[in-house]
Parts: sequence; structure tokens; C-alpha cells
Amino acid sequence: MKRLLSLLLCATLAFSAGVQAMTAVIYQPQLRDRSVALPQWQQLMGQLRLQGFDTLVLQWTRYGDAFNDRQGQKWLMQRADAARQAGLKLIVGLHADPDFFTRQIQPPAAQENYLNQLLFRDLEQARQWLTAGAHIDGWYLSAEVDDLHWRTDESREKLMAWLSSSRRQLATIADRPVAISSFFAGNMTPDGYRQLVSEMAATGVRIWVQDGAGVGKLSATERQLYLDRSLFEGAAPGAGVVYEIFRQTSGADASFSARPVSEQEFRQIWNRSRSGSQGKDRLFFSLRYLPQARGILAY
Repeated sequence: MKRLLSLLLCATLAFSAGVQAMTAVIYQPQLRDRSVALPQWQQLMGQLRLQGFDTLVLQWTRYGDAFNDRQGQKWLMQRADAARQAGLKLIVGLHADPDFFTRQIQPPAAQENYLNQLLFRDLEQARQWLTAGAHIDGWYLSAEVDDLHWRTDESREKLMAWLSSSRRQLATIADRPVAISSFFAGNMTPDGYRQLVSEMAATGVRIWVQDGAGVGKLSATERQLYLDRSLFEGAAPGAGVVYEIFRQTSGADASFSARPVSEQEFRQIWNRSRSGSQGKDRLFFSLRYLPQARGILAY
């Protein structure tokens, strides 16, 4: 425990220096978005800046084979450049595996090999964007860490090794802060989840905790307990909270579908996040559910 706290302190000091809390929106690129004209996108980016956002997070720049061709990468880079021109910082997500949530469930040796494959693809994607001249303010690991599949010591060891290696090796390409998101669904106690977030933060990676409001698996009181433990109580390890501005409409066994919250509810979430963030990063998921994106990005 003392060693963990020491590592966490070192990581916190290293990453807090020069890293200010951000107000960001996460964008999940979809192939259907390529029908959105560049002037429309530029206008949307300008509206984000006026709203008070300072950062755009690309959740991924490759999703399986999607956006893996030259045309797809060019399209994404043009949109990233438009965000920069509007005054937004840019966090670049890397490779996302569509099968991550099933492939993470493997015996330890296979799990380790799979995580190494993810790292290789992330590094490949990072080099591609840096070589293309993209202005990068941070890296984002597209895999999401839940509170179900990393409960054994052996799996946790593999997870922490992967996060540490990702941070170190991405720094050799471009030394920028590295972030990943995590979510809870009641599979750990609030204190157990805080411990998981602490161990992840000790690797030097910034941990953004999803608030779970959109999926709605837990009650508001239960969700707040998890958020308080991991983000706001004492030397809480989480670097930021992801506010879900959608409400899931599909059942647990159906394909994901959701609707955006109303404009009034969005304003309430926005105002509440400003007063309650306590210096943590504020992120909103996702761009297509924002009032400004309606009529532009389909959901």
C-alpha cells in the first residue's frame, strides 16, 4: 500500500505540472459523419468554443478497419485541424478494437498478448498522425476499463503493465499526457473501485471516470457514491469525470441506441459540472448528443 501511494504521488506530481483541468467533448467518429460538409463542421467547432469547451477528444482515429484508408485519415485530420483553428486543443484517440469487450476476457497469457497487440496498433496510429503533422495536445487510449474484468491480482498486473508501457512508449513518439476512461456498474464496492482507479493512476495515465447516467445501471445515489470515492474525496485518484449527456433507449441485450438529453437537462448538467468539478477535467459524451450538433451529426 505504501509503495502504491508513493507511486501515485509521483505520477500525480509529474502529470499535474503543466496540465490544467479541461472542459472537453468526446467525439466518436462514424463513417456516416463523412456526409457532413467541412463548413458545417467548422461552424460546429466554433459553437463549441463559444459554449465554453476548450478541448476536442477524438475517441479513436481508427475503429477496426474504419478510417484506416488514406481518404478516411485525411478526412479525420481535416476535422481535427478545423477544431484547432476554432481554438480547441486536440486529444488524439488511437486504435479502437470493436471486439475489445469480448477479447479482454481471456486467460492471463492470452490477455497479455492481446494487450501487447493493442499497444502495437496504438503506437502505429500515433506515429502516423505525428508524421502527418497533426498538432497533438494529448493521447487517448480507446479501450475502456470496467469494474468487472480486472478484479484478480494477475489480471490487474497485466492491466497496469499495459498502461505503463503505453505511457512510456507514446512519450517516445510525442511526450504528451495520456488518458483512458473507466466505468463502474456495481461489480466492485465504491472503495474497491477507488483502489482500481488508484492503481491505474499510479502508472502516470490520467483516468477519466464515466458518470454512468446515460446507461442508468445504478441509481443516482449509487453513482454519486462511486464518483465521490474515485474523484472527489481526499486525494482522489481520478483526473476527470465524463458526463453522459445521452439516455440509453435499447435493452441490455440489444444493439446500443440512445437519445440526447433535452436542452434544459443539458444546461442543468453543464451548470452542475461547473460548480461540482472541484478542479477535475470535465468531459461530455458525446459530441453528437450536444444541442449544437442536432441536425448535423446523426445519433
